[in-house]
Amino acid sequence: MTDTAIQLQGVTKRYGELQVLKGIDLSVPAGRFVAVIGKSGSGKSTLLAVMSGLEKADGGDVLLAGENLSGHSEARMAELRRRTIGFVFQSFNLIPSLSALDNVLLPTFFDGDAAASRARAVSLLEQVGLGGRLHHRPSQLSGGEQQRVAIARALVGHPKILLADEPTGNLDAETGADVLGLLLDMTRINGATLLIVTHDLDIAARADMKIEMKDGRILNGHA
Repeated sequence: MTDTAIQLQGVTKRYGELQVLKGIDLSVPAGRFVAVIGKSGSGKSTLLAVMSGLEKADGGDVLLAGENLSGHSEARMAELRRRTIGFVFQSFNLIPSLSALDNVLLPTFFDGDAAASRARAVSLLEQVGLGGRLHHRPSQLSGGEQQRVAIARALVGHPKILLADEPTGNLDAETGADVLGLLLDMTRINGATLLIVTHDLDIAARADMKIEMKDGRILNGHA
């Protein structure tokens, strides 16, 4: 296993006439908690999308868990994301018609052992404090509870890397702090690398490594 979870070398990304990423060099050590900060429009979310393979870089190399994403087909990228990355989003991105348990099980759809997947999903929901709400739908859960479901879903596939885009942005301060603590605890228990894009300097202060972006460039990255 590589000691580097994510590595970017000279990565650029353009949308039309707008150059969003301008030659990004970045190395994220495995097993660390990394915060990416910067003002809106600085390129944080685009960086997250490119390093996960959701968006293709226009130039440079992106290495994910030691694997270079250059030239991968969409099918190959989807498989790599499925077995390597967990995602947590600001807006939770739960399926309204599905229960908490079924939402967590979604990433395991192509796994061969349904019973093992279900057992892990139940265990994760119990670990995030929702063992009594397995069959509740998102509309029956608070925002904090929905984000706990999203964390369980992100971890169900044993990902090496967890990427979170403003995971506490839609939560009040107290709930957000609880969710962040849970996210950190769960990531460490599962031995994953955690990278959070955030505007919250309190979150960044707790990170092992902080990366500051401005105008598509990294100003600094340090422990």
